[in-house]
Amino acid sequence: MNREMDEFVAYHMGLVTHFIHNNHSHKLSDYDVTRAQAKALYLLSRFGDLTQSELQKRLYIKASTMNGIVESMLKKDLIIRSSSETDRRTKVISLTAAGADLEEKLWLEINTLEKDLMEGFSKEEQSLIISWLKRMKTNLEEKSLQKSKEKEGETE
Repeated sequence: MNREMDEFVAYHMGLVTHFIHNNHSHKLSDYDVTRAQAKALYLLSRFGDLTQSELQKRLYIKASTMNGIVESMLKKDLIIRSSSETDRRTKVISLTAAGADLEEKLWLEINTLEKDLMEGFSKEEQSLIISWLKRMKTNLEEKSLQKSKEKEGETE
């Protein structure tokens, strides 16, 4: 069994992710938002109004974590939370003008980070990296789904 971490893709992905997160968090602190809040702003900007549960699923987080993010963003007047017209129990999250303005500024920061990250890579290499990362994500999602189904079978 190979015990050299330097030969593992996941090890290098973890290092790169660590540096990306640190850099991104540092930039976001200038705007008093977290990475999760920035992602929520992006999703609302990209897809429009979303139910709280839709936003939670797109962020891959638990409901309790989503509640904290929403409460924090409400206090900063970045979003509005309203009841759905079809089901009062369902909460709909919308961007405020301030939230949309902030998301635009954050998008510029992300573009700068992306340029720094991909410096020296051709467009073709960048496309390959994205393709490989998407495949890795799919591999892990499929394994996770398979494990969930196996676990369900154990409990029946």
